[in-house]
Amino acid sequence: MTRLVQISDIHFGAEDPALVNPLTDAINTIAPDLVVVTGDVTQYGRRREFNAARAFLDALEPPIVGAPGNHDTPYFDLFARLASPWARFERQLGPRLQPRAAASGVQVEMLPTARGAQARLDWSLGRVREADALEAGEALSGFDGLKVLGGHHPLVAPGGLQGRAKTTGGARAAQLIVQAGIDLYLSGHLHQVFTEPVERGDGSVCWFVGAGTALSRRTRGEPASFNVIQAGTAPQLTVWSAGDTPVFAPGEAIMLDGLGASPGR
Repeated sequence: MTRLVQISDIHFGAEDPALVNPLTDAINTIAPDLVVVTGDVTQYGRRREFNAARAFLDALEPPIVGAPGNHDTPYFDLFARLASPWARFERQLGPRLQPRAAASGVQVEMLPTARGAQARLDWSLGRVREADALEAGEALSGFDGLKVLGGHHPLVAPGGLQGRAKTTGGARAAQLIVQAGIDLYLSGHLHQVFTEPVERGDGSVCWFVGAGTALSRRTRGEPASFNVIQAGTAPQLTVWSAGDTPVFAPGEAIMLDGLGASPGR
């Protein structure tokens, strides 16, 4: 059985301090094969926010894989935002948060979707290049276990390919990774939990799963939460949420029928 924990939008700098230790304890107790971090580890890309994020990640015992989100570029430094948007992310999180990892029965690649700046007013929206989607699919093509792709922005969201994702190139990227045989795409950004299956036409399914915010006070109508995904004979998603007290507890399992059941595997 393969078990993943997905955390997203932890937003150090706008976090709920009372939830940091409970989140750490819950993840270490679950002891997943991998922790997948789908972006926005900081609020404004400040150095002190990255320092807090690094301390949190260092306290996690399982292996970690992840990529930045749109909040992880220097918000108040326009020159750095344009010239080297991810320099602080890479320097301060360093080898603790790499864009690919493998564990027992699972391989994860991260798809870059966030940009420091874009030629449109809303820089928070995602943009994914077709070449990056093809490269990620190729990197996972020879793997026999669970093939997982992660990115900050959704490619498929509630409403399908035309849903709330609003990621430039996202619909095309989704089609490419479905065709490549990817089993699971994990995303954040919306601060919303969702599950969307896309069938390949051969009996197999690619699941697109969104996570809520794990620590941010900007919960957008949903409690702070993280996802636990179990692949095997009964693949499922369990959302662990914090209620009125700073304790994360599991909810009811959501079945992910067909996850990891690609033909020939």
